[in-house]
Amino acid sequence: MSDQQGLFYASGVAASGLRANRLWMNIVSNNLANAHTLDTGKMDANGNYAPYARQVPVFAKILDGKQGAVRNGVEVKEVASLNGEVRKVYDPGHPAARQPGTSDAGYVYYPDISSAQEIADLRAAAASYEANLTVLAASKKMMSKALQINRRM
Repeated sequence: MSDQQGLFYASGVAASGLRANRLWMNIVSNNLANAHTLDTGKMDANGNYAPYARQVPVFAKILDGKQGAVRNGVEVKEVASLNGEVRKVYDPGHPAARQPGTSDAGYVYYPDISSAQEIADLRAAAASYEANLTVLAASKKMMSKALQINRRM
């Protein structure tokens, strides 16, 4: 691999990181916006409201088909919903309270979304995004210098 190809490779890896981290930040924003969403339009088998489920990105390497080496960075393979995480609050008068006759009648299920966890995830995604921007800027500067050297010859 020539030096110029290496610079393009580094830029491609950094660009994939930017895309993945931007999506991660969007997911965190979505989680924060829906932290109190009780009715997602879905009902369970007992006729109860299904609360919003926290979402998290699942990252994967973009692999080269031949040798299993990283070809061009990282991608978000899927956005997983953590359906089992709910916070129960007893409020039988609430319209979203569990139906009578069930074991948890009168409880309202809220999404178990911690704003502290989401802010920590947002900071991690932002730091990684910034690191990838730094790599792109450095690659651009090195390519520019290489072109200047080439013009002098």
